[in-house]
Amino acid sequence: MKSKKKLVLMTACFMLISTLMFGCTSRTAAGDTKTGEGEKTRESKWPEKIVLAYLPNEESDEGYKASRVILEKEMSEYLGVDVDVIIASDYNAVIEAMRNGKAQLAQFGPFSYIIAHDRSMAEAIVVMADGGKEENAFYKSFLITHPSTGIEKIEDIQGKTMAFVDPASTSGNLVPRATIVSKLGVTPEDIDTKVFSSVQFAGTHPNSLLAVANKSVEVGAVASTTYDKSIKDNVVNKEDVKIIIESDPIPSGPVAVRSDLPQDLKDKIEAFYLSFDNEEYFKFRKKDGARYVRIVDSNYDSIRNIAKSMNLTAEDLLK
Repeated sequence: MKSKKKLVLMTACFMLISTLMFGCTSRTAAGDTKTGEGEKTRESKWPEKIVLAYLPNEESDEGYKASRVILEKEMSEYLGVDVDVIIASDYNAVIEAMRNGKAQLAQFGPFSYIIAHDRSMAEAIVVMADGGKEENAFYKSFLITHPSTGIEKIEDIQGKTMAFVDPASTSGNLVPRATIVSKLGVTPEDIDTKVFSSVQFAGTHPNSLLAVANKSVEVGAVASTTYDKSIKDNVVNKEDVKIIIESDPIPSGPVAVRSDLPQDLKDKIEAFYLSFDNEEYFKFRKKDGARYVRIVDSNYDSIRNIAKSMNLTAEDLLK
């Protein structure tokens, strides 16, 4: 009889201990681990796949392709979720992909970012900067020409043919237009009808640069980063492109997430970028020694102010 009582008592103790142990495991897993109920909770909130969208620009470059393979692999391992990279056909396609939930993460230009922030729930988290220093997260917009045009200063562009990049491009449309308005004393509406004899959109910065170098247009807009890289890689000869005027520094385009993603996922994506130090990746991006640094939405208020002064809205550009 005593043996039976002893067995019952031991069984009850074992059940109590088991309950306590598994109870602790579940509470811990719901926080930082990936086991027990916590894993189920995380899986129910996190998407099964993260899609990272890029603007077209130089993304056809072989080095850039190699860099994306590295990023895709390391981010997938870090997050524990499959990551797929897509290259959009134009700026609007990236904005729409995020708006429709087909992309959870995207690399934007500054102007396309503020449009995506308004339309697509985009939330800036990081930006690439030389040496990992926030003060280096800037670039410029150039207006360029072929030396044979005889254009020496911005006043000489009157009546010429012009190639902007994309309606949602910062350094390829917004900033050069603002520069022309400021320097020539014209209205934003005058640019397409009175300043130039014809205006086109080249689609990408390299296309705009090549259009000038090949004499397809007389004036073009291009990002300083594309200009420098194309000269360095001998895509164009320095003798075939001449800078007419350059803008003030522009904050670089951010990596942004959809703001409605689970906060723990957003935090982990940001942590990945801030700790990402694969030198091969940055070399492929032609940014030796660069790193990602934290950025917030308010850093792009200067771009919003320029857009407002130019009467440019998302509805006007992307309707």
